[in-house]
Amino acid sequence: MPYKPGTPPAYGPLKLQIPNLPILGPHDWGKLLKNIYDSIVAEATAADLYYRLLRETPNELHREFVHHAYQDELKHLEAFSRLYSFFTGQKPHYTIDPVQYRSYEEGLLISLQSELEAAEFYHEVILSSTDGLVRDTFFLAMGDELEHATRFGVLYAMTKGSPLFYNVGEPQSQGEIK
Repeated sequence: MPYKPGTPPAYGPLKLQIPNLPILGPHDWGKLLKNIYDSIVAEATAADLYYRLLRETPNELHREFVHHAYQDELKHLEAFSRLYSFFTGQKPHYTIDPVQYRSYEEGLLISLQSELEAAEFYHEVILSSTDGLVRDTFFLAMGDELEHATRFGVLYAMTKGSPLFYNVGEPQSQGEIK
């Protein structure tokens, strides 16, 4: 049937090719549980790092951004722990290896990198599962991780003296140009 302007095209079963889910391979129950567990450990590790960074923040904007990420990581930790308990009937037992850093600036850079890695990992989990609860939980966390990466990128640029962020978050007197 030819296309007529102003009418939506008709999609037949052979005309529209959408890949079958999961995109990244067949469902693997053991791998899914490992991914959830690894996410729990990663979120707990990030929360620990941000808690320590909070004590070193140089101004209110830094405190606000780091605290926001810290609170979100605690929410993700709770969500992934509930997901793990839902599938296994057990609470997760885990330990973390605290992230070591030599300076606040290095802590920000490590945070930025780990947030981007987490977002990519969560994206892969989303594409490898057909379970709605799994996909939704990881999708919400992925969005937050991308937001955190943006915030940590801004903070890192500020600590490096980027002219785009010169004195952002610090009060300016009226008419003062720096």
